[in-house]
Amino acid sequence: MDDARLLEQAEDNVSSLDGYFTITTDENGTYLAVYSPQGEGQPVKVPQITELLRGRGIDKVENALLVRVVKEALGTPIKVAEKLVETEPVIQVLVSRDRMEATLQVDMPKGCRPVTIDEIMDKIKQAGIVYGIDSAAIEAARTRPGSMVVCAKGLPPVNGANAEITYFLDLENKGRPVELDDGRVDFKSLNLFTVVHKDELLAEKVPATQGTEGIDVFGNEVQAKPGKDVVLPTGKNVYAVEGLKAYAGQDGQLVVVNKKIGVIPLIEIKGDVDLSTGNIEFVGSVIVKGSVQTGFTVKAEGNVEIAGNVSGGIVEGKNVTVRMGIQGMNKGYIKASENVVTKYIENATVLAGKDVIVSDVILHSKVSAGKRVIVDERRGLIVGGQISAGEEIKAKTIGTYSATNTDIEVGVNPALREEYQILRKDIKKFEFDLEQAQKALHILRTMNQSTMPPDKHEMLLKLTKAQFHLIGQTETMRNRLAEIEIALEEMRYGHIKVADTVYPGVKLVIGTLVKPVRDATKFANFYAEDGEIKTGSYK
Repeated sequence: MDDARLLEQAEDNVSSLDGYFTITTDENGTYLAVYSPQGEGQPVKVPQITELLRGRGIDKVENALLVRVVKEALGTPIKVAEKLVETEPVIQVLVSRDRMEATLQVDMPKGCRPVTIDEIMDKIKQAGIVYGIDSAAIEAARTRPGSMVVCAKGLPPVNGANAEITYFLDLENKGRPVELDDGRVDFKSLNLFTVVHKDELLAEKVPATQGTEGIDVFGNEVQAKPGKDVVLPTGKNVYAVEGLKAYAGQDGQLVVVNKKIGVIPLIEIKGDVDLSTGNIEFVGSVIVKGSVQTGFTVKAEGNVEIAGNVSGGIVEGKNVTVRMGIQGMNKGYIKASENVVTKYIENATVLAGKDVIVSDVILHSKVSAGKRVIVDERRGLIVGGQISAGEEIKAKTIGTYSATNTDIEVGVNPALREEYQILRKDIKKFEFDLEQAQKALHILRTMNQSTMPPDKHEMLLKLTKAQFHLIGQTETMRNRLAEIEIALEEMRYGHIKVADTVYPGVKLVIGTLVKPVRDATKFANFYAEDGEIKTGSYK
């Protein structure tokens, strides 16, 4: 393109230009200069100017003055407003009560001058904050006025882990039959005894840790709580090494007594309990390879396992297993603090703190379980007698066509109720003793300690120890009382489940409710609701 053509095009470009304006501010005020358009260009509009002025916080301008300046369009700065007084930004820093977090808020009132990062940092430092400052959060607060941001975070302490005891033997399922996938019980795998050998490792303690200290936003050290220690629960015939590992002190059966693991001997009778052995009474567990004959007794603090029958004998233990069955002859008596497991029960009395599990039948017997009576294998039959359980009775068939009288009751646990009553009396007595001890202590503490006779000093020490003992014992009993109250409350929701048929002649009792069976009923689940015994489907 030659020079002439270039000049011609430039002349065309400037022949039509819109008007424009400038706004300037100095120490004397705000000035407006308006420039006229060229050729066919558009002039400046007053609203364009007022919008820009408002954006700068200037809204007190005479409209007539703006109209005149726009109309004249002299291109000369004309003062249209006095100097705007800028407001200061408001910077607020707050620290949490635990001193582990600081928040920042920047407010920018109308007409406020811009705030700088340095100003914000000065405010944060004035608050004493020196640790965990977040630069990105500070920038966010500066660019988003009014928003609350966390501008600093402390380093929380990591509390120590509590000491833990690791057991190398299964204590949870001891004394309970193995349950198969289909819900049936495997009577050949009873897990009744945990046998250990001398110097066998039983438990190990993982020590507590001290934890890691933290730092608050002021740079101060925050102490961590050390973990709580526990003592290896070593009982009879168990020894500890450096307080960390517990070993069996002899061969025998592992038991838990008062939450301590101990080892007790295991006694085994090769044949029957009869004239050749006499009665058996033992602190450990007993295995009888034969039967318990009429008139003989086996009592053990541990478990009792009998390979044969109990024929009119007496057996007591923690868990009692009679593989063949219990023929009571109207004088046989079985008592277990936990479970009784057997093939059948006939003309006998059987008491269990937890469950009675029978694989075939219960005939004309008195059976009581703290939790459940289960008779759902083979015939699964209950006929005659009185059967009671705290939570559930489950059988295939209850009663007969001939309407044999059979009492079935759930929601009752005589042992728990007796313990409940005893605890209430004991608590009352301990509270009285504690009150008397505290009164005596008050009298002794008001005496002049320097002139107190030696016998009074001794009495003061004894009463102080007795006071703490009574407080501890009372608290323990109250906790147990609360546990029993919960258990008794849950028993109100007991069930009687019949997989096949329950016949007339059977009386059903749930708590205080009674329901005689008038007609044969199949596949039933009896439960208490709305003050009556209702019938649902068997599940």
